[in-house]
Amino acid sequence: MTLQIHDNPPTLTSEQALTGWHREFCVELLGEGQARIFLRALESASLKATELRQAILFHRVSAGFADLNGCVEAARGPLEQLASTAVRQLPGKDNLFAAVAYDRGAWDAVVNVVDAWQRRQHAAVR
Repeated sequence: MTLQIHDNPPTLTSEQALTGWHREFCVELLGEGQARIFLRALESASLKATELRQAILFHRVSAGFADLNGCVEAARGPLEQLASTAVRQLPGKDNLFAAVAYDRGAWDAVVNVVDAWQRRQHAAVR
């Protein structure tokens, strides 16, 4: 099982954050127990169907989210479960958009940990 962490968070200026830019926590399911985890900055929201074609799951995080390694460590169990259950597939008649089948419960668990991690970060700053 391999989790590839790309910890080079994109910089968001104060002006960008005020004009609607945001960050997303992303997991690209590579198959065979592998996943690439990264943050990205976007001006507009991602579309789930578009991202599933590339086997990318995403969750919006705050503009100040920066500790990807710490968050991944906190979510390691659910992330490994997610990666181990992911199967790459070709879109077909019954599945037009998703290039991957995955354990939605594991993804929900990852999202819960990411949300808790963000709250912990903000609580520590106060």
